[in-house]
Amino acid sequence: MRFYLFTFLFSFLTSAQAQWSRCDKYWKLKPGDVGRKWTVKTDCHPLAGYPKQFGDTNMIVTYTRKWSQLSTKTKNAVKPVLEKSLAETFETYNKFAKLPTVIVIILTTDVDGLTTAATSNPYEKKSPFQIQMYQRWTTEATTNVPRALFAVAHELYHCVQDMKMGNARDPEYIRDGTANYFANVVFPNSNTEWPGKKFSGAEYDPAVPLYAHDGQSAYAASVFFQSMGNHRNLHSMNDWVLNTPIGFSGAAERQRLSELGSFVETFFTFAQEFALQSIEDTSGVMIPTIPEIPPKSVSIKMSTGAASTTGTATLTTIPFTISVFKITVKTGQTVSIYSSANSYQRIAYRKPGVKDWVDMPTDATSGKPHDLPCKKGDTPATFIVLFISSKNVKTDQLKITVKYSRPKQCGGRTGFVHYPLFNPKTSGGYCPEGTHISKTAIWCCPDGLELDEEVANQVSICCPPGVNCHDEIIPGNIRCADPNWNLWTKQWREVGCCQKGYYPNRLRYCVKNFADKDPLMVEVVG
Repeated sequence: MRFYLFTFLFSFLTSAQAQWSRCDKYWKLKPGDVGRKWTVKTDCHPLAGYPKQFGDTNMIVTYTRKWSQLSTKTKNAVKPVLEKSLAETFETYNKFAKLPTVIVIILTTDVDGLTTAATSNPYEKKSPFQIQMYQRWTTEATTNVPRALFAVAHELYHCVQDMKMGNARDPEYIRDGTANYFANVVFPNSNTEWPGKKFSGAEYDPAVPLYAHDGQSAYAASVFFQSMGNHRNLHSMNDWVLNTPIGFSGAAERQRLSELGSFVETFFTFAQEFALQSIEDTSGVMIPTIPEIPPKSVSIKMSTGAASTTGTATLTTIPFTISVFKITVKTGQTVSIYSSANSYQRIAYRKPGVKDWVDMPTDATSGKPHDLPCKKGDTPATFIVLFISSKNVKTDQLKITVKYSRPKQCGGRTGFVHYPLFNPKTSGGYCPEGTHISKTAIWCCPDGLELDEEVANQVSICCPPGVNCHDEIIPGNIRCADPNWNLWTKQWREVGCCQKGYYPNRLRYCVKNFADKDPLMVEVVG
């Protein structure tokens, strides 16, 4: 009886002991093989329920002896988190990417600074691939589940990368930035990829070149790939990543990007969205942690000569950074703004408060002139300017030119008359407050302006007294005498203005009822 009991216990213990084996047994490596540096050199035990098949991938999950000594509560909490992340990640990635045939996850108690997990490939581009989960991941699986879910998806995309790119780290901003981006596709509400200390752990610095975001800041580069991904599909994004040559960093990566076809447009789109803090997350919300870029004031230097109407300013940027400037110009005149941008440069501008950029033209004849009405106290008008470069140089420059034309006599504004308001009691017209009826026609001009009688039989405009200003009403300079009015036209044969909320009727009165509007009258916008 004792013999049989002893035999049974020996058999049981031998069986239990047999399940503990070297963590690196999946790789047949010899002493001196480079791949040995990636392996975990201790004993491991299979996690219950594994190996398990996910699509074409066999997932093996094991844990070390030290990990087995964690509390039962902790170990029980880890398994459903791991299972959920694997299932949802494979479901998403299998739609656009190829994963290794075998992946080994090893749960450990190791600590490597702030690192949650690490992916490596002892066989270099061949299965099995290895993901080592550090103590931080186990802790987060019990205290911060969204982050733990995200971390597994991040590491699994590294497996996608490593099948093509191997264990090379550079370009680092692409490796970790895109792993964060694709993990966010799987778990869009995790927000672990957002720039900021509380999220990705680092800020995206617009004053630092995109390619120079390495180390911890490489994770924050996912904000660039989020912008890029909003304009591409997942297949295109994945192909772009896997076509990236390995080993490039610093000046070599700058040169590569500079020569990369349409990349300047991709970066320009990102810069426009970043500067407006308007990059949409995969979850559908605007990323709230994008920092504001304070614009740098730049002076416009006028050309010599008392009658000069042209001024210039030189803008300087570091390629693949985002530079925002501010220029001010005098009001009471019309200005055109253009630049000397070349094929490596992109420049846009906008007025403060406007949430759209306008591409700056490269000559004086293209683009829309800006009619700047007079302001009280001679307050200048402001333009915000965005400048980026993709040139393979340390710094790049361009010139912007501001051309002034048609100066006004401030205190009065040339422009089209206001049609009289309709009085239903008298079936006649009257002028709104702050305006008066002209002497020779029933048109309304702002107080201080008069109907330009010299051309009244051709065009009805208001003008400062004693000023010959009808030559200002030309294509590109069509406006109302009061900037708060709306401009209306009927095939450009009739032009006049009405207050906001009023509409011109067939008799050229301004009426409140939209149904009474002359259907041929069209509002001129912009």
